Amino acid sequence: MALSESSLQMRLSVDPFWLQRLTYTMLQVALEVKAEGLRTPYHVERSRYAATVIGNGAMAAQQASGLIVGGPEIVGTADITDNGIITTATDEAIHAQVTSYWNTLAGVDTGAS
Repeated sequence: MALSESSLQMRLSVDPFWLQRLTYTMLQVALEVKAEGLRTPYHVERSRYAATVIGNGAMAAQQASGLIVGGPEIVGTADITDNGIITTATDEAIHAQVTSYWNTLAGVDTGAS
């Protein structure tokens, strides 16, 4: 019996290799956020979260992983092989997903429905 998409994605979310890739990407996005203009919407919250990520990227990646793997750039990319869980998500796709969810990860409530 095949695993459900949610099972695949959650297995991916705790995979050590995936978490390394996510940590790297989140650190890169954190540096981008720290360099953005002060007038960027929600900059204070975004920058505060970036500082948290820079301070402990591995912890931030573990906490964010369940959300990130459920994003449209990552869903459908996980599979089980004889060697364990894999993903076909590119670095660019992971970067796009992290960037897309940064405000949510930073605790920003935009009021959007």
